[in-house]
Amino acid sequence: FLQVPRIDDRKPVFVSSDVRDRLDRVVRILGGRRMSVSGIIENIVRHHLSLYEEDFEAWRKL
Repeated sequence: FLQVPRIDDRKPVFVSSDVRDRLDRVVRILGGRRMSVSGIIENIVRHHLSLYEEDFEAWRKL
């Protein structure tokens, strides 16, 4: 999750300050200079959507 993603068309996403602070700590400790909280959120969400893509399609068809 710590690879810097390419994000061409950014949109705002709201998370609690607790989640933001926790992700910020992870990024500062493990992510290096180029990684950001937005980047880690992008990677986590992409992974989640890919992992559950078939489930989402099945639920959509119900």
